[in-house]
Amino acid sequence: MLRQRLKMIVFFAGLMLAIASCTSHYRIDGVVEMPGYEGRELSLVEFLPYRTTKYDSCTVNHGRFQMKGTADTTRLVFICKDNRPIIPIYIEKGNAKVSLLPTEMTVSGTRQNNLFYSFLKQKIVFDNLYEDLSQKRFQMSRQGYDSRRMEIIQDSLRLVVDECEDMICSFMADNYGEPAAVGVFMMLTAGPANEVPSLIRRILDAAPEKFLSQSYVHGYIGRMGYARNE
Repeated sequence: MLRQRLKMIVFFAGLMLAIASCTSHYRIDGVVEMPGYEGRELSLVEFLPYRTTKYDSCTVNHGRFQMKGTADTTRLVFICKDNRPIIPIYIEKGNAKVSLLPTEMTVSGTRQNNLFYSFLKQKIVFDNLYEDLSQKRFQMSRQGYDSRRMEIIQDSLRLVVDECEDMICSFMADNYGEPAAVGVFMMLTAGPANEVPSLIRRILDAAPEKFLSQSYVHGYIGRMGYARNE
């Protein structure tokens, strides 16, 4: 009888350890150097097509804030202020650092956040270069530059687009198995579209089945009527 009771105690202890091991502890430490945040509440909110879930909240105090808790899975949520999304962040095991500065807003310190924001930094470089060239083309057009110079600028713009798309496809190819890849895909497909853009088709054509079966990706495929090129 005593041996049976000891076996049951050991069994339940092992079960509790197994359950605990499936739960990830997260911590978010943030610094804010922007006006209008002091004393305001920030919250972690997940936005899904048919559901919005608030996971945590805190108040900014002396330019700093902190949130911590547990998560049963890695989730892409938003830090929100007054119910308005400010910056995306992955809730996952580990300690994430958030910087809300006038010059940039970033998250670092955990795997998915590092991947996601390293991608954003690369894309911002291309976006800024494209914007600079577009402004230059506009100014040249107003000043009446000859067509040959305009063609050179146009060729440069196409080159920036091609290089940016190659960078995106390379990132996706290296990270299809990571939650950050789904976050990037969500960002790239956030705008309205009547058909699958060529860049998104490149991503989907090269993607493994596991990526295509992700909830958001699967929904996009069904909504847009995508079929893999054979």
